[in-house]
Parts: sequence; structure tokens; C-alpha cells
Amino acid sequence: MDKNDRTEPNFSLNDFRKWMSKQKFESRKPKYRGSIVESKLSLKRLVTKMDVDQGDLYEMAKDFRRRGGTILECDNDNILLVEVRSGTFRIPKFFVNVLNSYGES
Repeated sequence: MDKNDRTEPNFSLNDFRKWMSKQKFESRKPKYRGSIVESKLSLKRLVTKMDVDQGDLYEMAKDFRRRGGTILECDNDNILLVEVRSGTFRIPKFFVNVLNSYGES
């Protein structure tokens, strides 16, 4: 090997910044936030899948079955934080139907 093969690669911070500025990044807007959801489950089964954040479990379950709810946040494991009139709770996305967002028709 000669000396030229052993040289370290040369990275320029300015070149990296230029490259980064040209990259297109996806919007970081949460996918489900603001969407309206309804339960796929019966009231009895729904109660077993809900994790109460604020409010009474049975009151929220009845409220969610009657009127649905709004997603406040969704984590990477697809656990939704849902708001209903009587409180908030967490539930896996698998157990709800996502209908739409407020701004969509």
C-alpha cells in the first residue's frame, strides 16, 4: 500500500449542511391526532381494554360507545389517547375505527 491509500476521508461540515438543506423531510404532524374514532368492541369488552387516564371507567366506556371520541395522541406502539366528554383513556388502535379528522370531509 502506498501513502495515498491510508489517508482519512475528508468531510466538510459546510458540504454536509448544504446536503442536509436539500433533503426533504416528512411532516412531523402526528398521523392520527384530531381524528374521530369509535369502538369496535362491545361495552363489556371495551371496559377490559381501556386504560383510564382521567375520569370514571364505566362512564367513559358508555360515552365512547354512544358518541365516539377524539384522538389526542398516538405513540409508536399505536396506543391512542382518546378524549370523550367524561374524560380521557388509552386504548390500542386495533380496537377502534378511525373515522376522519376535523378538517377532512
